[in-house]
Amino acid sequence: MNAGTLALLIPILAIVGGYIVAIMKIREKQSMANSAQAVENQALRAELETLRRRIEVLEQLVTDDGFQLKREFNRV
Repeated sequence: MNAGTLALLIPILAIVGGYIVAIMKIREKQSMANSAQAVENQALRAELETLRRRIEVLEQLVTDDGFQLKREFNRV
């Protein structure tokens, strides 16, 4: 290789290397964001399940005959 070819090849390799490093950093950030989002989704799913169970309990209480009877006694 002569000096002219080497002088052109070094900057080209530096530019390509810079792009590769930038792409790797972006992928790493996306990976961290995806894992954080997965953790948040899992927490939201757990909270949703807890709320569903609470609603089921409330529905059972409201539809219970004893509850209806107490409401009618309080109304009189």
